[in-house]
Amino acid sequence: MAADTHSSSTVEGVRQALEKSGLLGSSLIPNSFTPKVTVHATYPSFGNVVVGSTYAIDQTQDEPTVSFNAPPGKESKFTIVLADPDAPSRDDPKWAPFRHWVLADVVPGKAAGTTIATYMGPAPPQGTGPHRYVFLLYAQPWDHTPTLPNDSDDRPSFDVGKFAKDNELDLIGATFFYAEKK
Repeated sequence: MAADTHSSSTVEGVRQALEKSGLLGSSLIPNSFTPKVTVHATYPSFGNVVVGSTYAIDQTQDEPTVSFNAPPGKESKFTIVLADPDAPSRDDPKWAPFRHWVLADVVPGKAAGTTIATYMGPAPPQGTGPHRYVFLLYAQPWDHTPTLPNDSDDRPSFDVGKFAKDNELDLIGATFFYAEKK
């Protein structure tokens, strides 16, 4: 699954890639979503994720850094969520979305953020096909650190929409990649 690296670096290119992958209008991203910023995830083993590309599972086990083109502001904070909408498989997503990471209180150029849910690298079950791993970037209120429900140890069936609504988060950007255990 190759990606067009030129068009995917624009917000319109990201929207098209999200639509083509079936993520637009999914449990993670509403149909009405239009990215306001481009999101870049960088893994230590290979560098920047190219939206819609496929990576080896072992290349994605270390926590990435995430950057985006939001202008820094003294009252701008952001939350990053990494989720798999294909758990345990795209044909049977009964555990979807699976929460892989939540990082809050990110302030561009100032604060790396507060870990709300520790990073867990992709681990799709063998034979379940390619899984989509989606980075979601939310603007968050300056005076509130998002919290997870009391059952926060449960990574499967993470209601991303409810989490965003409960914490007054506004989805402003996204990117994704595929990983598969053959």
